[in-house]
Amino acid sequence: MATQIVIANGDNINIDDTYNISWADKGNSMPAVPNTVHCIIYNNLIGQNEVQNKNASTGNMTENVNLNATSDTVFGSTTVANLLTWAETRKGQIEAAKTAYANAVADDAANSTSNASGKTWIDYDSNYS
Repeated sequence: MATQIVIANGDNINIDDTYNISWADKGNSMPAVPNTVHCIIYNNLIGQNEVQNKNASTGNMTENVNLNATSDTVFGSTTVANLLTWAETRKGQIEAAKTAYANAVADDAANSTSNASGKTWIDYDSNYS
């Protein structure tokens, strides 16, 4: 399971400070982050782990909710632990899709076929959103 996650709602997801997922690549199993959440920060960096909330209409920040443990609720019934588990799973799905794509490209080269032509790793990801 991942140990750190920073979600910039609508922008990107950073996992364990080493792996970045763009919002478009978040997949179809990510818990739906409400539009009132600006950012979720749960990491080992200096500063408070927190959910930064905003007014969805104006975009103005409203309040922060501190996060102290993986059992803390982030929104609804979703906990930090749920997000960390999802993040590790999604990272694995993306890496598997990238490997499948690379294998398809290599197979095309070895067999003079074009099955992977015009495709990307996304075409090999059944969990893509």
